Amino acid sequence: MLVKKVSIIIPCYNQAEYVKDAILSAINQTYQNIEIVCINDASTDNSGEIIKSFADKYKDILFFENNRNVGVVYTRNFAIDACRGEYILPLDADDTIEPTYVEKAVKILDDNPNIGIVYCKAKLFGNKNMPWDLEDFDKSKILYNNCIFCTALFRKTDFLRAGKYKDYMELGYEDYDLWLSLLELGFDAYRIDEFLFNYRQHSEYSRTTICNKELDKVWSAIIKNHIDLYLKDKCFWGKFFLTDNIKEKHKKYKKLFNILLPIIFVETILLILLTVTFLVYK
Repeated sequence: MLVKKVSIIIPCYNQAEYVKDAILSAINQTYQNIEIVCINDASTDNSGEIIKSFADKYKDILFFENNRNVGVVYTRNFAIDACRGEYILPLDADDTIEPTYVEKAVKILDDNPNIGIVYCKAKLFGNKNMPWDLEDFDKSKILYNNCIFCTALFRKTDFLRAGKYKDYMELGYEDYDLWLSLLELGFDAYRIDEFLFNYRQHSEYSRTTICNKELDKVWSAIIKNHIDLYLKDKCFWGKFFLTDNIKEKHKKYKKLFNILLPIIFVETILLILLTVTFLVYK
């Protein structure tokens, strides 16, 4: 049986303190047919030197360096374009994976063509050490609250069909946007019932913390580019008409509905104009 190649994608920007752990966790996978693609995104510390030391030692590590800092969206897309794997697993340079993660995730993708995203249970470590309390995957719930971290396995062909990581998500949550794009293609997601991913918690500001300050812009980009998913969701209209109640009980929905309302209004006006135009010129 042909064993598919998996490319573990590790972008790195100023993570000299942690990138060694990330690379070692990729090297120590029980799955054999793996390449590791590391990209130094113009770090100002010695991240590049650390990555290069591994690339010089291990033949299955590809090492690239950006001439200037361009961010994770461009960097991941470049790495995935350059990689040789049929399956892709992004891994941030400050996180780690357990040795059997790739092996178990590959089996799920191999056996289930309808599944496009495979992930697992996760633990927080670093500044906090505890299980990461994420909701179970649900096609409706994920529209309002992402439950899948970036380190999930997917097919490269599906990634290309979904349009890769999008430039309009440069502020963050580009992985969330990708999951919605894969759902739009008809794929499902599967969570392995084991703790196989470790998400580092920092005491200082992280990219996610910075992104959370720009949630209005992030939600606008997500909803604008996945409006059909929201309008087709069987739970959406009930939530929409109960907006006031939801605002009182769940403050996290407040900005979401404030963004959705004008988008739906514009969509409705356009539909009316198209209908009128059709009737006039019929």
